[in-house]
Amino acid sequence: MKKIAILLFCCISTIFAFANDGVFYAAGNQLIPITETDISVKKEVLTINRVGDHLEVIVYYEFFNPVGEKELLVGFEAKSPYNSMADAFEMLPKHPHIHNFKVAMNGEPLPYDIANVDIGRYDKHDNYIPSSYYVNGHFLHWSPQQIKDTLAAWGDPPGLPIDYVYHFKAKFRPGLNIIYHTYEFDLSFSIGEEYYFPYVLTAANRWANHQIDDFLLLVNMGDHESFFIEPDFFQSPDEWQFLGKGKTTTFFSLYPTKKEVPVFHIQEGSLSFRKTNFHPKGELHLINSNTINYTFGEGDDAPSFTETLAKQYYSYSELLAALRHEFTNSLIPSDTDYEYNYDTLVTPEQRRILKNLPFAYRGYIFKTKALQDYFESTQWYIPNPEYNGNMEMMTAEEKKWVQLWSK
Repeated sequence: MKKIAILLFCCISTIFAFANDGVFYAAGNQLIPITETDISVKKEVLTINRVGDHLEVIVYYEFFNPVGEKELLVGFEAKSPYNSMADAFEMLPKHPHIHNFKVAMNGEPLPYDIANVDIGRYDKHDNYIPSSYYVNGHFLHWSPQQIKDTLAAWGDPPGLPIDYVYHFKAKFRPGLNIIYHTYEFDLSFSIGEEYYFPYVLTAANRWANHQIDDFLLLVNMGDHESFFIEPDFFQSPDEWQFLGKGKTTTFFSLYPTKKEVPVFHIQEGSLSFRKTNFHPKGELHLINSNTINYTFGEGDDAPSFTETLAKQYYSYSELLAALRHEFTNSLIPSDTDYEYNYDTLVTPEQRRILKNLPFAYRGYIFKTKALQDYFESTQWYIPNPEYNGNMEMMTAEEKKWVQLWSK
């Protein structure tokens, strides 16, 4: 019998990513999750950085092995992406959206191989059912022809029938062992969501201590960014700390369960979560959505576009993009642009609000009470007494926006 330590479990489906440490045991043709009785997780530092159109994930582990030297097979599992079969076929056996996969143990880089296998599926109740892809010391690797035959039998599937396992051997010496793991994956975008990053935390409970003794999560999605995190592994947004300037609001989510979900608004800096003796009971789901369950309404009683800004949009970049689309594509002929005279479309009060959006998002404190009251009613406004309204830090698009509404 062979012991398999799945240290990093990652499922990426276009914009989805699951990852963390767990232990599995291979017996015959069954893959059964059990607890590793010797090695414990002393520390984990998970860092998530947004870099342009991709995420950089850095994971630092400290494991303690109280017994003699032990060699385990370590695997990184990745789900096949949707709607990119051509790219996936061209890049086999690699995953088309995973880049710069690197892992080092105790300061030494480790080589790895890739197997194309069926690692399991979710049933109709969203329960994950693992498959036996590692049997008698071998991966059940699918050939390109086997993949093509399965696709032909399926008809028109959204993606390849296989998943990916990046695997390598790790030798745990007695005492403290450090594993440093990094990778990048592409961010994709869909209607209603700018990005979605889920990360499996509960797999850490399979180690000897059934917890992470010291867990630190650092989330850096960039300045002037807003996102929400499902409260599955924490009780209150007060457990999070802003490393810079930020604030928290909430919205009521009907799916998948009725609960209050915190929205974190970052004006400058990042976000952190730290827990000792951390026994996670849920996973990390980090989401940036363009809207949060609000509608404009219908007919003559529907609120105007600008009147919904306080409740509807909370991602600043998506807000400006949506406004530009609304005025250039929906309300006026498509061949016009910023030169259009908007006096017939907005009131003077709405014009002042639109003009001052870039200033408000940087925390400018307005002398006009009406403007100040309006922006304080939004989800994302964070007063910053240090900002004097300087436009030098604005993007070219924002400067053009201010000029448009200043006419």
